[in-house]
Amino acid sequence: MTAHTSLPWFVANPNKAIEAYKSRTHYVVVDLETTNADKGSALNYDNHIVVACWYVVKNGRTIKKHKVADEYDLKELEDDIRAAQFVVAHNAKFECQWFHRMGIDLRDILLFDTFLAEWVILSNRSMSMRDLSLDTTTVRYGLPGKQHVAGTLLHMGVCPSVMPKQWVVDYCFDDVELTFNLFNAQLKVLERDSLFHLVLVRNLCCTCLAEIEFNGCELDGDEVNKEFVATRDEYERTLKELSEFASGIKLRSPKSLIEFLYGKLGFTPPVDPRTKKPYVTGKGQLSVNSDILSKLTAKTEEQKRFLGLYKKVNKLSSLLTKNLLFFKGVVDEYDSVYYGVLNQGSTGTGRLSSSGRTLEFKLEGKSRGVQLQNLPRAYKRLFFAQDPDWLVGEADGSQLEFRVGADQGHDEVAKAAIENGEDIHSDTAAVLIAEKEEGFVGLSLKDARQPAKPQTFAPMYGSNGKTPATRKYAEFFRNKYKGMYETQRSWTLEVLKTGKLVTPYGMIFYWPGTTMKPSGYVENTTSIFNYPIQGFATGEIIPIALVHFWHRTRDMLIKIWNTVHDSIVSRVHKSAVKEYEELSKQCLTHDVYWFLSEVYRYNFEVPLGVGIKVGKHWGVSDVEKVYSVWPDGRETYVEK
Repeated sequence: MTAHTSLPWFVANPNKAIEAYKSRTHYVVVDLETTNADKGSALNYDNHIVVACWYVVKNGRTIKKHKVADEYDLKELEDDIRAAQFVVAHNAKFECQWFHRMGIDLRDILLFDTFLAEWVILSNRSMSMRDLSLDTTTVRYGLPGKQHVAGTLLHMGVCPSVMPKQWVVDYCFDDVELTFNLFNAQLKVLERDSLFHLVLVRNLCCTCLAEIEFNGCELDGDEVNKEFVATRDEYERTLKELSEFASGIKLRSPKSLIEFLYGKLGFTPPVDPRTKKPYVTGKGQLSVNSDILSKLTAKTEEQKRFLGLYKKVNKLSSLLTKNLLFFKGVVDEYDSVYYGVLNQGSTGTGRLSSSGRTLEFKLEGKSRGVQLQNLPRAYKRLFFAQDPDWLVGEADGSQLEFRVGADQGHDEVAKAAIENGEDIHSDTAAVLIAEKEEGFVGLSLKDARQPAKPQTFAPMYGSNGKTPATRKYAEFFRNKYKGMYETQRSWTLEVLKTGKLVTPYGMIFYWPGTTMKPSGYVENTTSIFNYPIQGFATGEIIPIALVHFWHRTRDMLIKIWNTVHDSIVSRVHKSAVKEYEELSKQCLTHDVYWFLSEVYRYNFEVPLGVGIKVGKHWGVSDVEKVYSVWPDGRETYVEK
């Protein structure tokens, strides 16, 4: 395969980027201190750079430079960045957002983020931001931690803008020096453990995510208000009905609820399988939290009515407080544009997570933003393209994790199912119907398919099922896809021997001290089964696709909006729909194959699939176009 000439050199020739890291011929190490340390985002336009400090390292010679607020011209920093092979920073997305605000095109920057490098090195041994902080990380390498008085003041919440300027300059230079030394120390570990390719992908993705966060997601104000009113009214009706049903009962009082559930209604307290006794609180009282209530089994009509009402009230309350109140605040006070946060280095597998940007609402006070990664499917339609000439496109890695599992497990049955286009979710539905799973009795195969989806791949992640029907399905899945299951079992044996697992794509996951119980159960089985598959699918493949998509859309009427697990969401101009469909297929299949082969030295042998939807609202489309592309270039296409 040949390099892609339309891409910047470090994407078209990624191995040259890795060589640039190793050679350290010409790079910049930078740190910025801003007006408000707690709200330092470049998206906050009340915030400004107070101090910029950087090293220019060229042919082993280091030049130290800085600018303070009253010399705000950062043209020299920009020139140094553009001239260098790459830029080094710790938690570099922060700096990248400021570069974007300064007008520097992030697509031209090769990055090395010591924060992300440390996450790769530590892998799942830590998901703590504290463990990945500059201070903690440098100490772990035997380097001196932060010692300047300004650091103490910052941790106390003192804004850099009110400190003596020289203090902030000295503190900022200390951070640059620490980052410089950490970078050089990390290179030795990355070389020793052959981890450069994993760091490169995260660095390439970092600049992309910084710009995506700037783009924001547009909400349909009319739809938000309608959904809010409808959900609020339904909540109030259901709460009234529940209150009348449980007349005289204080539903928020554990004591009152216990008497009502186990006395008047006659429920049997659910039993903890470990202790063989009912679940209790630390004080020895029967537990009646929402998790315990979800385990109750209704036998009488009265019990069924209570559980139905109680669960509905909790669900509606959650939808209102976690989603709709926030969306309504964004619509009313922030021009209907929501700017989320996409996090790297916050999960054990390496997949991205999201967190909402905290916003101030007049009526609700501070509100933590909605996590779009876990947004209920029905609420996708609340997002749309405000401009009538633009649409919303979603390109989804079709059954991506199953395809990864089939590839890593060398499972011929799974491969054949994928290549033949078998509907794997129908298998799930058929078993659940046959075994009379609650909610599936009397359903047709067609109607059962969608609600069965959450169970389809659960056995692939170590689940044995929680009901007789789902346990039967887990048995069915493992018998059918024996190659995948046996490979996963071999992973547990490797972990038992060594405490770690080196995946086929080079990531090292750690489970020290893992033991086998007398029953034969291996500790950490769920994560051992899960991490290599999910880590490759959404921690490697999707970032690779995202990076290529972002770079290829540089001069196109297509702008990335968001990424959710195994999908890329974009604004698409009506005139660019055809281009968007071809681009989505290219980036989620061909580019991935090429990059894995070229950089990872990994030949993916299973056809990758991509489902494409385009409509006025996110996830709403008259048709879904689904492509399957084989490594040898063969393609199939269907419309759903």
